[in-house]
Amino acid sequence: MSASLLLAGAACRGSGNQSVETFASTFVTPGNQTLEHDLVIAAPRGQIADSTLQGFHSSTGVNVTLQPIASGDELLLRLAAGDYGSVDLALVDAATLSYMVDAEQAESLAKKLLPNRRLLDAPFDDSPADPGLRHSIPASYDLVGVAISTKTVLESDTWSSFFSLAQRHPGRVVVPDNADSVIGAALVSLGHAWDSDSSSDLGEAHDRLAELRPSLHVLGSRPRRPSGGRQRPALAGLVSGERYRSPQPEVRFFVPGEGSAIDVRSYCIPIYAPHPVSAHAWLEHWLDASVEIAAVDQLRTPAPLVVAGAPLTFELAGNEAVAPPAAALAASVQPDISADGREMRDQIWTELRL
Repeated sequence: MSASLLLAGAACRGSGNQSVETFASTFVTPGNQTLEHDLVIAAPRGQIADSTLQGFHSSTGVNVTLQPIASGDELLLRLAAGDYGSVDLALVDAATLSYMVDAEQAESLAKKLLPNRRLLDAPFDDSPADPGLRHSIPASYDLVGVAISTKTVLESDTWSSFFSLAQRHPGRVVVPDNADSVIGAALVSLGHAWDSDSSSDLGEAHDRLAELRPSLHVLGSRPRRPSGGRQRPALAGLVSGERYRSPQPEVRFFVPGEGSAIDVRSYCIPIYAPHPVSAHAWLEHWLDASVEIAAVDQLRTPAPLVVAGAPLTFELAGNEAVAPPAAALAASVQPDISADGREMRDQIWTELRL
């Protein structure tokens, strides 16, 4: 069933025999669509801020019910078991969103109800999981960056400087045992796309990492120790920003200026959602910088409309794991690695990892 058909029938449906009326509130839906009384959101625990819930209810009068889910797989199992028609919005990871879009289990969004969608800039204005954002709106994300000792000086906050640091201090720069992250960062340091599947680009990344391999410490491997000396503590590491949303003593997190990789969690409307207008109203409410800033303050989870310089609490204002620089974020991507590209990455990493 299309979103347009759902919206057309929304003003005629209520809860039981109760008629639906337009709420006298501060929120006005584009096109004067009538809001339903209720909204049911399936989301992992702790992923939706109290401020978002309270602000939406205050401005619309809509009562929001949260249904906790542990994972996207749990949501898909519940929907397959007969929960279609009971959930209005789902907060899902990229893999779950991709499945729902491909399987036609997510409604197409009514663009006329989402004028704030224009506020989304790269890398959030499109998605490999949902090209053109026809079925989804980004809600939060994680990204890859660098954690570095505050006592260590880099020439610049870039991937190139990060890898050069490893050569100057063998064994003291750490990377995860993860082909996508390490090869992606190496590609970007060489001026290529993080998710490039070009054999020549990947060949350059292979040669650069082969050059660096004696100096990099891959997690899970034995550290390379200086000849005749003992292992010294790490100076920097390629890390997930999630680990650094709370300040850590003598550690600084940054997003390299050439850009990075982001992993987005998005809202979508499952098919047969019973309250589609209120679902769109929630999405439009979320696409407000002040709403997202309040949520980031509470949850310490980065949101698409919040960048460095946003009026966050003092503790978070300078934390790039929560509010990255706008330029670095705009240069980042939601990686879309082809099957051939993944095969080449696995081959490179197997060779280098030995």
